[in-house]
Order: sequence, then structure tokens, then C-alpha cells
Amino acid sequence: MKKYLFISLGAMIGALLRSSISFATVSGASPFFMGTLIVNMSGAFVAGVLLRRFHDREGHLRDFLITGLLGSFTTFSMLTYEQYLLLSYGEYFIFIIYLAVNMAGGFCLALLGWKAGGMGR
Repeated sequence: MKKYLFISLGAMIGALLRSSISFATVSGASPFFMGTLIVNMSGAFVAGVLLRRFHDREGHLRDFLITGLLGSFTTFSMLTYEQYLLLSYGEYFIFIIYLAVNMAGGFCLALLGWKAGGMGR
């Protein structure tokens, strides 16, 4: 039961952080949805660090940080919705660029986080 409490607390904080960043970055000046991009890229890096640090451990801190906080902080569902919006607006080139930046950028930042998480060990 404690495990679910830690996950829930992390999820609540992650969702609040995500929505705060999304609201703070709303702008018509960028062709991308900057809030989602910032959240997913920073979340990918932090996930890499944390997964490296906690890959061989169980516990409430891992549940809180990885499953709860990062699970609700990063947002694949919003990315999918934004991709749909770009297609519905006829923004095909921006759709492809935004998808590539999110997928490749997220993967690269997760790897960089994994490397950074192993430093000093």
C-alpha cells in the first residue's frame, strides 16, 4: 500500500510541474508546442540519470521519482494530440520535424542522462 502512496505523491507533483511549464511556455511565436518539448526532453534526461542510479534497486524513492513523478511529468498523450493538431492544420513539414525532434532528442537525452548518472560511481 505504501508503494502506491509514493507513486501517487510523485504523480501529483509531476502533473503540477508539467502543467506549470506548459502554461508558462504558451506562445504563438514558435511552430512547436514548447511546453511538451521541454517537459519530454528534460524528463528523458532525468529518466536516464535516475534509471542508471536506481536500475538495480527497488524501493519507495524509485517508485516516487521514476514511476510517479516522471511518469506524470512527461507526456506521450499530449505529444500525440499535438501531432494530430499539426496534421489537421496541414503543417506536414513541422509535424515531421516535431516528431523527429521529440523521438531522437528524447532518446539522445536519455542516453546522455544514463551516462551522466554513472559518473562519480
